[in-house]
This record gives sequence, C-alpha cells and structure tokens, in this order.
Amino acid sequence: MKKLLLLAICLLLLSQAGHAQGVKLGVGAFGGVEVPVIQDDQSSGSHFGFKGRLKLAAITFEPFISFASYGGADIDEVIDDPDGNSITGFGLDAVLFSGFGAPRPAVFLFAGIGSYSADNDQMDYDQSDIGYSFGLGLEVGVAKGISLEGRGRFLAINTDGGATKKSGIVTAGLNYHFGM
Repeated sequence: MKKLLLLAICLLLLSQAGHAQGVKLGVGAFGGVEVPVIQDDQSSGSHFGFKGRLKLAAITFEPFISFASYGGADIDEVIDDPDGNSITGFGLDAVLFSGFGAPRPAVFLFAGIGSYSADNDQMDYDQSDIGYSFGLGLEVGVAKGISLEGRGRFLAINTDGGATKKSGIVTAGLNYHFGM
C-alpha cells in the first residue's frame, strides 16, 4: 500500500511539473515475461506494471511500480511442487533517446534503481532489497499522444549474504503523452 501511495505522489508531482517550459509528461503500462538467469529455484513467470514519464531535455525519468510472479521451481527437494516468488518493485528509470510519442521509431537505452520485495508464503520467505537494471527499448508513436514500446531489461536484485537474483525481462507497453 505504501508503494502505491509513493507512486501516486510521484505522478502528482510529475503533473505539476508539466507546467514548466519544455517539460513533457506521460504515463504508461506494460506487461511481459520475466526469465530467471542462473537460478534453479524459479522458472519463468509474468511481469507487469505502471509508470509515469517526465522528459527533461534529453533524459526521460520514469518512476515505476512493477509486479512479477515467477513460476515454480524445477526441483522438489524442499517441498512438492513449490510455488515461485512474487516480487513487487518500485523505483526510477532514466531513459536516453526516448522518442516520447514521436511517429518515427526511437531506439533508447535505460538504467534504473529500485526497491524490490520478494515473498513466498509456501516457503515462508519475505525479503526486500535494492535492485539495479539496464536495457534497450524501441518506441513508436501510433496516434496523437499514444505510443507503443518494447523493452528488454536485465535486472539484478541484491540479497542477504551478498548474492544476487538475476533475471531477463521482456515487455511490451502502451504510453500516453499529455498535451500532444
């Protein structure tokens, strides 16, 4: 609940910043698949979320909230047919070369930082940690103020003991740009 409140506050602040000269605002939603990298304790699962967009000059800032559900493990050593973790994340991406709804295709780079909370009731697991991500995307404006995008992201979440949980995420999304 606190994460949703934080996202709502960020979106409210972004809406107020839209009155400044040269600032562009938008919102978006995305969904796709999350694939664990070098992990036997999870299998692929769904990934979706929502974001705000604030373009200042050449950089677009995107506060986001995301939800993922890994599939069950491929091993049955601890419990029969264990469920995968559910992960809720919120943070901020910085995007370079965003087309921000332009009709021409725009290839962009991004990097982000966030707080990720993983839980699994069946395994009595609940942990929150900082994660870092980076990736590549493509955005194409399809109508006035509306664009489609696809992203490939590599995400590494720190865990207790100095290890990391790594995954590749592929998403497709829809963005709406205010005032276009």
